[in-house]
Amino acid sequence: MNIKVHVQFISPEGKNDKMFGPAKAAVHNGVLQVVRDAAGAKATVVAGYNDRSAYHMSRGFMEAYNNVGMMESLFQAQEQGADVVLIACGNDPTLYSAREALDIPVVGITESGMLLACILGKRFAMVGIEEGCASLVERNLETYGLVDRAIRRDPVRTADLAENTILWFEQPELVREHVIPRFEEAAFGAIEDGAEVIVTSCGALAALTLNGYSKVTGTDVPVVESVLAGSYMAGMLGILRKRHSLSTSKHRTFKGLPPEVIAHFLAPFRE
Repeated sequence: MNIKVHVQFISPEGKNDKMFGPAKAAVHNGVLQVVRDAAGAKATVVAGYNDRSAYHMSRGFMEAYNNVGMMESLFQAQEQGADVVLIACGNDPTLYSAREALDIPVVGITESGMLLACILGKRFAMVGIEEGCASLVERNLETYGLVDRAIRRDPVRTADLAENTILWFEQPELVREHVIPRFEEAAFGAIEDGAEVIVTSCGALAALTLNGYSKVTGTDVPVVESVLAGSYMAGMLGILRKRHSLSTSKHRTFKGLPPEVIAHFLAPFRE
């Protein structure tokens, strides 16, 4: 069955990116490749960008600015026939708002990674690359009701990888020789504290999947790369909606508003 998967990025398209420029396309293309490989040949994968991006994603108030542009892109995706949305940022920005606003399923990559980890082991830990994002991921861990499935001490760790990630998608040897060793420094600490599964919490770590990495070296601890987990979750939910009419509950939490009401009240912001 052919489904249309809309992959939503938090940043502008490379050609419009005022911070990183056209080179940012390497990251977007790498993430999209993971989604396409997971979704299969019968899926149509399209990208959505955020030309109103505030660029910074490590603080809640900056996330709020980013969410406005993302929501506009998501409304357009639904209007253009998307069957499912995948938000390709480790902080899962605007996830709950999008579930409330849209009729189609909305998937967050890190929530997907956490949920998969619950199947693969008793306790998991998250590893990201930016210390400022850790508190946002911890917030999400609580929101998703998964605190008891994570390790007790420091369930969200940060690898020493606060750097330009574009090169990760251009130089595979850099991932093998630099990214994975630093990622595993954080992962080994989490394993010592009881983690049976490691989950990534940054979209740029899709570079791990592109390099065939899925287990912490010298252990039997799986690494759930969240873009990969989210891609399979999106594919499944897209099919379930299209074939079985199964989608987000609109009973209470994600009830939302009628389309005509949304259009009326947002009209001044869209002029």
